[in-house]
Amino acid sequence: MLGINPQGVTTEIMLHLATLISVLVVYGRDLLALLRGHRWQYIGALALATAVTVSLALPFKDRIETLVDGPQAVQSVGWFLLLTALLLFIAELMERRHRATDAGDPLSMPGWGRALAAGVAQALAVLPGISRSGSTISAMLMFGLDYNRAARFSFLLSVPVILGAVLLSLPDMAADTSSGNVPIVALACGFAVAAISGVLAIRFLLAMLRRRRLYYFSIYCALLGCAALLWG
Repeated sequence: MLGINPQGVTTEIMLHLATLISVLVVYGRDLLALLRGHRWQYIGALALATAVTVSLALPFKDRIETLVDGPQAVQSVGWFLLLTALLLFIAELMERRHRATDAGDPLSMPGWGRALAAGVAQALAVLPGISRSGSTISAMLMFGLDYNRAARFSFLLSVPVILGAVLLSLPDMAADTSSGNVPIVALACGFAVAAISGVLAIRFLLAMLRRRRLYYFSIYCALLGCAALLWG
């Protein structure tokens, strides 16, 4: 919408890396608890969801990148934001129907079926405008998981995916840097702002989930999607 669409993937990858920092700030203790406590079932569920995401999304990597490189980019994002809004709305309705409780161990095994659903939802989120956290949380709410554990699993699931995306994109990032297409100062500013705003966004999301106000984000995505379609 600002008319800024830098070539290559360096900008997007660095901003995603900044959001990874945000996740580690909020959920770093949970990640350490998983590793130190040998919570192999939970780690296995994360591994399953990650494998599903990679197997579904990786073959379409190049096609997906074209969605944000052409003149139709803003409209593409607008349509997918509307899809995100629909997913959040449906998840809210289904959660209210079975009203899962936030009881028990927050790091208890979410279930293999829910992990599978989260992996599929995360693969869908490689489309520009589909919220990764929104789609994965929605999927697990639809399968009966409570808000607290759904959010925790969703954000912990982002760690291996973002790290994997960074590693896969290192050759492209090196090519971008050598060509001089990367504005280092601007990128550093964007990284810092994304990391800080990411922490604030996650904490705000968790506060809304505790109040069971997921539909707020549905309304937000719907309005932003309509604005993108009109702008595009």
